[in-house]
Amino acid sequence: MDNLQALGHAVAQLRRDRGLTQKQLGDLSGLAQSTIARFEIGGVAEFGSRKLLRLLEILGYELAFKPKKASFTLDDALAERQRLETEGETDPRWSGHR
Repeated sequence: MDNLQALGHAVAQLRRDRGLTQKQLGDLSGLAQSTIARFEIGGVAEFGSRKLLRLLEILGYELAFKPKKASFTLDDALAERQRLETEGETDPRWSGHR
């Protein structure tokens, strides 16, 4: 996730997976249902870390960090193709395209 809207959508999915309504989550977290609704659809410019951590706690999750994946470039595609050819393998995406 690299933006607040994606984060809101992910929290919405976690909430639905738990079978909670926005109102129920709001009651448990002390946030207004409208605040949760705006967050879930990406309608907020900011969302405090304490609010986010509280929602995640209620939903049974915690915040974790992982390295961001680099974009797959044309150089990466060429290197992968060359690696497969060296190993005598073929990528089905490339079969018949020589």
